[in-house]
Amino acid sequence: MSDAPLSLLPVDATDPYIGLKPYTEAERDRFFGRERDAQLLINKLFSHPLTLLYAPSGVGKTSLLRALVMPELRGEEAQVVYFDKWNSLDPCDAVAQVIAGGDVPAGQGQLVDAAKLRLTRDSTTLVLVLDQFEEYLQRYAGDLGMLPAALGALLRAGLDVRVVLSFREEFLASVDACLRAHVLALFASTYHLEHLDRERAREAIMAPALKFGGRCDEVLVDQLVDDLAPSDAERGVARLFRGGIELPFLQLICRCLWEHARQAGAAGLRMADYRKLGGRRGIIAGYLREVTHNFGPLQSLDAAKVLKALAPRSGVKIAYPIDALAAQAQLSEARARHVLDILQQHRIVRTRDAGGSVSYELQHDAFIEIVRPWAEQRFRCRNRLIGGLAGLLLLAGIGLNALLWQNERQEREDRRVAAELTDRIDVDARKALEEALALAQVSRDHNVSNTLRLAISNFLQNPALAPHKGAANVAAYSADGRWILTAGEDGEARLVDSQTLQVRARVKHAAAVVAVAASADGQRLVSAGRDGVLRVWDAAGHELTVCGRAGGSPWVDADISKDGRRVAGIRESEDGTAPDLLVTAVGGVCALTRLSGHFGNVGSAVLDDAGERVLSFGNNDNTARVWNAVSGVLLATLTHPDEVLSASFSADGQQVVVAVADGSIYRWTTSGQVIGRPLEIPVDPVEAEQRPVLATSARLSPDGRTLVAASSDGHIYLWTLGEGEQAAGPAQVLQGVHPGGALSVQFSQDGKRILSFGVDDTLRVWDTPFSFLARELRGHTQGVRSATFSPDGREVLSAGADGAVKLWRLQAPDLLPPTGNGLILGGNGQYSFRLSTGQLFASSAPGAPRDLLQKGESVRSATFSRDGALLAVGMASGRLRVVESAGGTTRFETDDLESPLFALAFDGEGRRLASGGADGRLRLYELASPRADRSGIDAHAGPVFSLDVSPDGSRLVSTGADGAARVWAWGAGHAPLSTLEGEADRVRDARFSDDGRRILKRNGDRISTFDGNAWARSDAELPAYARSLLGFSAK
Repeated sequence: MSDAPLSLLPVDATDPYIGLKPYTEAERDRFFGRERDAQLLINKLFSHPLTLLYAPSGVGKTSLLRALVMPELRGEEAQVVYFDKWNSLDPCDAVAQVIAGGDVPAGQGQLVDAAKLRLTRDSTTLVLVLDQFEEYLQRYAGDLGMLPAALGALLRAGLDVRVVLSFREEFLASVDACLRAHVLALFASTYHLEHLDRERAREAIMAPALKFGGRCDEVLVDQLVDDLAPSDAERGVARLFRGGIELPFLQLICRCLWEHARQAGAAGLRMADYRKLGGRRGIIAGYLREVTHNFGPLQSLDAAKVLKALAPRSGVKIAYPIDALAAQAQLSEARARHVLDILQQHRIVRTRDAGGSVSYELQHDAFIEIVRPWAEQRFRCRNRLIGGLAGLLLLAGIGLNALLWQNERQEREDRRVAAELTDRIDVDARKALEEALALAQVSRDHNVSNTLRLAISNFLQNPALAPHKGAANVAAYSADGRWILTAGEDGEARLVDSQTLQVRARVKHAAAVVAVAASADGQRLVSAGRDGVLRVWDAAGHELTVCGRAGGSPWVDADISKDGRRVAGIRESEDGTAPDLLVTAVGGVCALTRLSGHFGNVGSAVLDDAGERVLSFGNNDNTARVWNAVSGVLLATLTHPDEVLSASFSADGQQVVVAVADGSIYRWTTSGQVIGRPLEIPVDPVEAEQRPVLATSARLSPDGRTLVAASSDGHIYLWTLGEGEQAAGPAQVLQGVHPGGALSVQFSQDGKRILSFGVDDTLRVWDTPFSFLARELRGHTQGVRSATFSPDGREVLSAGADGAVKLWRLQAPDLLPPTGNGLILGGNGQYSFRLSTGQLFASSAPGAPRDLLQKGESVRSATFSRDGALLAVGMASGRLRVVESAGGTTRFETDDLESPLFALAFDGEGRRLASGGADGRLRLYELASPRADRSGIDAHAGPVFSLDVSPDGSRLVSTGADGAARVWAWGAGHAPLSTLEGEADRVRDARFSDDGRRILKRNGDRISTFDGNAWARSDAELPAYARSLLGFSAK
């Protein structure tokens, strides 16, 4: 047999497993577990001109397309054009040439012309597959060229063409930004490819072996699926897994086991071989050893340094250009390149184009959990070797090595416990903080300190209530904000103190609770269960009224009036016809009044604030109805042309807003008079015919001047209502908010914020004036089922199918400053500076700007001091200049940095200045006695993107091309206090809030907030701060 590593052995007709490379059509006969995904994707593809296929790295998007989808499309007599070569000078022209089979005139219609040429030769449906689309977005980030407009033109041309964009899921926001202006209903057809679940993983393991005449030990298959599924610790440390099986590991392990059995004269996968090879970790670590077995000691250490740099603790791989990677690994470029060439040959590392140069990254995120421990083991071997040599001379060295070994063992245990704790942080914020503090007091490991930081930040901002077993169906506030109500599939309804988050009372049903509501003061509550029972209870958990019976018709909704005197509910009918819409007074025996009129499904029952009227809507009869809550008399029937998906009272109870499945929104008076013409969600008529856009939810602002709607295309729409009955203008569109569809939207009670959630498991919050920059609240691992603002609008409460009930504390809307080459304003408003021309303007002399540039210079960055008295300008040449805004006198200048300056920041008093450049270094200047600083602080692997200084001048935060944001103490050495890293899409900006208590960082259009007191403290300061928080909270 060959001694070459398995990655180099060819895949022939006798190999059921192909290893690390993507499948092709030639290996279709051994590609199992994805048949359903292929069929669903093909169905979506033919239902819409554009389909987005996205997934985490390493899931197998390319294999799915090439091995299953494309052959199946050809079998259905479609012609397929596949493109993934994003390394040309003009990507639009390259795509057009592949489509047409030759040159096509350039321009916005280039792809249309190319498609027409191809369709004249073959009239069957043309499917254009653009794979690895994230490479295009990265390579051409500075200038996307004509391709977005050409794609939009192709999709609008009315040709028999289908387009598939395939990319990694972290690039969803980038795809949105790239195409939102050119493609209507961009997210109308999407497919999220998940990791293999257990059953499909079993099929992917067993089916190839059986097809090639081998056998699989059942016990091995079970063990392998268990080992390939994530443990809690792995979720916490690497964040690699999404609840499924990692395909790269599965293929590598199965091929190794098959080859081992074949060498022994057998065919199949055997448990004995698996145990002998050390299980999952042993096989993959053995693969690394196999790759590096010919390395000498120094070369092995070089490989460890390179792989450790490519495998960050965050669990998200980072791509480095060769110079940055060599600097990070502390190697010469020649030594780093030699190691990389070998690792690339064995498919552990791959190259990718980045801005015209080559960058290196791990082949799969999945390698990180093995590569990093392997590299650290190499370092430990080196250290032990040194310690062993010293021990030959001095007996004490032996004792030292034993102590180091014991310390390493303890550190590994501490990191394991910290990882498990990280996974539980969202469950019980206080307990997590207590456990993290206890661990940090006995461990000095940096991972433990960062776990404590996460626990502190979560304790202060986003505490989680006790979860429900199974899904959490409802989360709501009482009108006075003192109480939180939750209910779940576990049959529990709970009343929780909104300040202490302690459960005050709970009521148990025999089946899932689907609705819970409270009176204004939280003293009377109603819960509706699928067990056939509706319960009214007080704040101590004592029952006041019980309606229905155990085992009877399940209840589907319930509400209680603000005064707590009346309850409305819906239950499935006992005679199998229309559901029962019922009202009853609270107290004593349940006396139900039936409200008859709907037929088919009834969506909800809502009481107005006065408790005098009930609003209901029917999905099947296309109506919403208003009833007298006391007498049960029907007051108004509101009829629509399609299914009603939501209906709600206005804040004053005088209007009803209805969202309809045909994409229209109606406003009615409660007496049944329609107000103006219906509002229509603006969609392309052709696309709407192929996939109708539904209005899923609509709400009127408290002042009645704005209407907001959510839709199935994932967008949020806002209309400003005029003085009369009509909208004052077209809808404002917040595009691509929830890929796959938005489910619900609402205003805060003061009308200054909007909350939405969708099928993408996220919540979004906008602050007025509403714009595309939204707070994105991530944390639910399964669908959000309920969300609401607190009465004061400062918090958001959400419940999810994962059982979690989360409380999100919203800070003031400190948005990050704009970037670009526009006009920069001084803090006092007296001066401004234009980046593009290098001119300084004074408001007192608007017509006479001062030119600050010398001939041939260009500005890369500029900033004013807080009082506007000083202006710092960073040049592309690396020259730094600080001038007085008033007279233009140069205060300080240095031109020996030899690196373009991308970021500048003054301290609060204008006495200090920090700069960051393309060399990834920070330089600090005391302006009272400035000196040139050639060396600086090695801050980032790649250019520094942004800098900001805390208001008191003691800390600064920087971001760089390595995707990290780092916090530094001014003048306190070259080591950061902390690092916020691990974002799949790189951190572009970070700054301190105006009060210095928070750090805000931006990734694309998403802003994340971190507690500044946690992240701007050193490891040594954290325990004392945590103790003070726990002590304060206990008072």
